[in-house]
Amino acid sequence: MRRSHWLLVALLVAACAPATPALPDFDPDAVRASLIAADEAFAAATAERGLEGWMAAFDSSAVQMDPDKPFTPGVAFIRAAMAPAFTDTTFRLTWQPTMAFASAAGDLGYTLGIWQSRHYTADGKGHISTGKYVTIWRKQADGSWKVVFDGGNPDSAPRLDNL
Repeated sequence: MRRSHWLLVALLVAACAPATPALPDFDPDAVRASLIAADEAFAAATAERGLEGWMAAFDSSAVQMDPDKPFTPGVAFIRAAMAPAFTDTTFRLTWQPTMAFASAAGDLGYTLGIWQSRHYTADGKGHISTGKYVTIWRKQADGSWKVVFDGGNPDSAPRLDNL
């Protein structure tokens, strides 16, 4: 009799416990594909519109990781950090996402890839830098993705060429 009493108590407690919210039903492959597409659109907008294309991808509270600078959220900081590079008419920044991952809820994700920047120095030499990056994305109410974090690291040695 005692065993059945504890079983009844356990069943009552389980029945009264709050339900675990169900995760939304989504296709992880489709979410990853949409992240890759968002990153490719970000690259295309930057190639076409420079700084304005770069800025259009960022959430208002985004953070960009820059060497020797503290983490400072907000698009004003990102614009100030990137404006000098985009002011140089010889500057080109390109990148290609190579993989994407999504949260279990499908509302956050990140892309990883490779980047390359090019510009000419004052003495006319071409300067090429390459590296890897990670971009963290947050899904917006309209289903689009916005960047909430962008950071990368350069490869060991930049190249100087006659481009």
